[in-house]
Amino acid sequence: MAENTSPAITMTCEVCSEYYTDPFMLPCLHSFCKKCLIKAKEQEGGTGTSLKCPTCDTSINLPDGKIEGLTQNLWLEHKSKEASIKKKILSKKAILCDRCDDSSDAATVYCCDCSQFLCDYCKKGHERNKKEANHELINLETKESIELPTVKHEEGYCTRHFDQKLIYYCNDCEKLVCPNCLPIKHKDHNVEDYIDVGETARKALKESVACCDRIISQVTEAIANREKMLEQIATSKEEVRQEIKETFEELKAVLDKRCNDLLMETEEIASAKRNSVKGLLDRFRKLVKQVSHGRHLASSVSERTDPGEVLSVKKLITNQLEECIEEYKKLPLETQENEAILTCLDTSTLRKEINEFGSVSYVHIATYSIDSGLAIPLATVEKERKFKVSLPAGIDKAASYLKASFIKSDGSKEEGKVVIVPDNNIAIVSCTPQSIGGYELSVTIRGHHIKGSPYQLSVKASRDYTTLTNQRSFNVGSGTTGVAVHTNGVVFAGSRDGFVQVFSEDGTAVRRIGFKGNSDGQFQQPWGLLVVGDRLYVSDDILHRVQYFSATTGQYIGQFGSRGNGNGQFSSPRGVSINGKGNILVADSNNKRVQVFEEDGTFVQVIQCYGKATNVAVDNEGKIHVTIQSQNYIQIFSPDCKTSFNLACKFICPNGIAIDDEGYIFVSVYNGGTFSLHLLSPNRKQVKLISGLSDPWGIALSNDGYIYVAENKNNCIMKY
Repeated sequence: MAENTSPAITMTCEVCSEYYTDPFMLPCLHSFCKKCLIKAKEQEGGTGTSLKCPTCDTSINLPDGKIEGLTQNLWLEHKSKEASIKKKILSKKAILCDRCDDSSDAATVYCCDCSQFLCDYCKKGHERNKKEANHELINLETKESIELPTVKHEEGYCTRHFDQKLIYYCNDCEKLVCPNCLPIKHKDHNVEDYIDVGETARKALKESVACCDRIISQVTEAIANREKMLEQIATSKEEVRQEIKETFEELKAVLDKRCNDLLMETEEIASAKRNSVKGLLDRFRKLVKQVSHGRHLASSVSERTDPGEVLSVKKLITNQLEECIEEYKKLPLETQENEAILTCLDTSTLRKEINEFGSVSYVHIATYSIDSGLAIPLATVEKERKFKVSLPAGIDKAASYLKASFIKSDGSKEEGKVVIVPDNNIAIVSCTPQSIGGYELSVTIRGHHIKGSPYQLSVKASRDYTTLTNQRSFNVGSGTTGVAVHTNGVVFAGSRDGFVQVFSEDGTAVRRIGFKGNSDGQFQQPWGLLVVGDRLYVSDDILHRVQYFSATTGQYIGQFGSRGNGNGQFSSPRGVSINGKGNILVADSNNKRVQVFEEDGTFVQVIQCYGKATNVAVDNEGKIHVTIQSQNYIQIFSPDCKTSFNLACKFICPNGIAIDDEGYIFVSVYNGGTFSLHLLSPNRKQVKLISGLSDPWGIALSNDGYIYVAENKNNCIMKY
């Protein structure tokens, strides 16, 4: 039951603050005393045919322009009377007798049947009256412990004929009426005794209450979700704020490092320039010193008159001066080193990039979803499984917010088996399960599950398809073209006798769904079968429709389709499959197409084929495989259905098709009078051929990797 959020209903009028007298209810469901409404009308001017509600200010149209045309609230009048009586009884004031003429005697009892207070004298007369002797009396002397019983209901009186009780109900006008009003205002109307229709009215109100409870419950839940969303927005805001701060701190650190690097480069360049100039200065000074010294010696010796003295040192002095002259010639006397150290710090481009760097946007979690990889909810132990997650356009960092976990059904988590690789608005979620059993793949963004998450996967052992053998047969009893397997191992097989036979995993027939007929839940010729979650979809080749049931109980849920060639119509629908986005695909055989529907049967699109489409299967990459019986090949469509190519493997009349999680393809065919099951590897090479079958059609894969084939003429399901 939803929490009661309605205001308490008071027994006093909001205008006069007294217990209601002759209350009327307005269409806005507020009630007031008649006298209060008349007064409100007078205050508005007294003219016109409308009145504003004193509580909510809603404008009310008055029937016939009069207050009396409004609805009398007999329920509130009665409840108000009860409250008034109870207040009188529990008050400390004396209560006057309602029967005494002078009304001066104090009442000692209250008669619940007469709804009157009685003094001792009237009480005795009351007890002597045979008609009133058995009335229930409440002793007012023990008022503190009184529990007032329900006050006896009294019929209301007509507002036009004051002495006439409202004892009839006009179904046409939906109001209580008195006998005098019948021939005047309700002639030829559907009129009944009000007691006869009262129970129906009570049931209608209870249904309204139940409906309101559902509304309140759902809206209350919606309120709770929005309040939770407010909390999530606050949390998300803080996460984004923190991320922005951290990002810009990183950028600041990068700028600081770049600043330090440039300062170090400046110091290195300046140091190199200083060292170069200092080196030249040392050479200049050394040369000046050597030249000055040689010059001084040469000048001094040249002044001597003795030739021997001159000749003794002439050679050394001359050599030294010649070396100085050579060194002089080598020195760059012109200033070639520029003292300027230049920078290249054009910030205009960088400023523009900074001003445009980053963005904050609002993204619906529902816009993230698995794009491919879920068409087959199977995985093989120790083999990688990949899923593509669609990211909203323009969210370049969205993949960094995505987190994934791969958890076994026992709750243990296999760490390090999930990676996310961003690639053009696509995130690749990769997992490699390490053990057989049920797994749950959760994909979240900022802690919130994306659409459809968590996803259920069944991990099976790897199978060597080259060694397939017959494991068991399930006897259907008559021709069967369709088979499906529930995740719990239950097997469903269509029967040409007009029902779906249900088997336990060991082959025991446990129950049937439907029977021969044309009504809801009945079949003429069930053909293709598909189990999605707890829904069983069954196509009917003769009734040209698809029905769906509870796979657990067999209860009929709904259907879609009818005979024709328009959108949503069929002509001999055959195989049924599902893609990774939860859509149902139906091979519309004679219309040479596949139609796509939502789970409830809402039409989505048409995939036009080159010939008679008998069955359809979708691989984990989203590619749609259609067996084209009339053209002897399989037509393969891209996930967006815009392109296709043909897989020609010398098939003659391919009937059924299934694909496993690793990309192996199973095709049942009719080939010149013989029937067989082809097994193709992911690179389209044949790895196994099972012959000797009898008109095989539908193919289904179980969670543990077994293959189930519907053999129409053998009236059975074969398990491999």
